[in-house]
Amino acid sequence: MNWTYALTQHILVPRTECKLIIVGETVEGQPFCHEDRVFLEEADLDAFSVSLEFELVNPLDHLQRISFIEFSFQDQGIVYYSFVSFKELITENSSCVLKLLSPQELYSYQNRRHHRRPLPSSTPITCRVVGARQRFYDETPLFEGTMLEISRSGTSMITGQRLVQSLMLEISFSLPDVQEPITLSGEVRSSIPLSSESFRVGIEFHDVPPQILDLIDIYCEQTSS
Repeated sequence: MNWTYALTQHILVPRTECKLIIVGETVEGQPFCHEDRVFLEEADLDAFSVSLEFELVNPLDHLQRISFIEFSFQDQGIVYYSFVSFKELITENSSCVLKLLSPQELYSYQNRRHHRRPLPSSTPITCRVVGARQRFYDETPLFEGTMLEISRSGTSMITGQRLVQSLMLEISFSLPDVQEPITLSGEVRSSIPLSSESFRVGIEFHDVPPQILDLIDIYCEQTSS
């Protein structure tokens, strides 16, 4: 995945939870290695910034020299990472903001078993909440969204409906150039606000019939060639 795609598809948005691994040397000449959860503040094609929060002591106070920084985040169960260059550090009372140079490419931590393919920007999806944590209950009203991408393991969408992790959805959609409409079940794995009225939702498919998996595989393989 390249950096531009991550931004334009709203995979990386403000307050996305990320992780930094910083390796270098302390002012005492000792090895420095720090891993911390951080939150994305802002990002563009050239640079991005993350905030690191702490309670008592800034863990970077004794850092003299940086050898490398690994930046990573998780999307739909896949860890993406890249090595990034330091630009600036701004320290406040109980937090600091690191400004870093944007990488060109983001690499997956594990080899992906399935193709994930972008969908046309106007691809609609219809959903309803049918339960939570893979347990099914009474159905709720339908709502709509716009699909971003798909693989045989899941999809992501933009919707105006606020959702939370572990909700079970019934979703219906049609793939471009595929006549047969698709209806299946999925679990919400992530929900990131893009604004007060828009959310990017990652969905993991569950119990998909083999014939539907075949349809999705054929579509992904054809569009990847």
